[in-house]
Amino acid sequence: MPTPSLSSKTFWQYSVSLYATGDIAPIALMLQDNHKVNVNVLLLVCWCLQNNVIINLSQLNAVIKACEPSEATLKLHRASRKAAHPDKGGSADVYETLKKEELALERQQQETMMLAFNEQVVATIPGNAALGANVFNASIAALINAYNLRDSQEARHLVSLLVNQLSK
Repeated sequence: MPTPSLSSKTFWQYSVSLYATGDIAPIALMLQDNHKVNVNVLLLVCWCLQNNVIINLSQLNAVIKACEPSEATLKLHRASRKAAHPDKGGSADVYETLKKEELALERQQQETMMLAFNEQVVATIPGNAALGANVFNASIAALINAYNLRDSQEARHLVSLLVNQLSK
């Protein structure tokens, strides 16, 4: 099977749609805030799961490494946005502007991610193995290992909840 290629536009549309589905956003934010998981990387693993694609640990680490420069910028911007929240005395207009800027930074990061992802020779699960079938997608293990989540029961539980959300 040919290696799948994913455009940044397609992935952005997928991410926006998925993020607004069920409990995906709160689960992703808990993994980000409590376990330092990059939400864009998490969404890429979700795409892999839903599209029968396997990204292994070294491939996922290459994608994560490509995100590192933009992730540092995003973290600083995110902290500024949170500090400017109206509940903390900030202006609603400033907060909304910062949210829009953060989304633009997220989209830029995804463009970098897609370049790194598309350089990988990822595997596909043959046939019509649907999410939730008795096929283990190693992308989950790659995510758990890449972010050292193995020893965190909470993190593994959140990943499990996320996978359950994807199969609904």
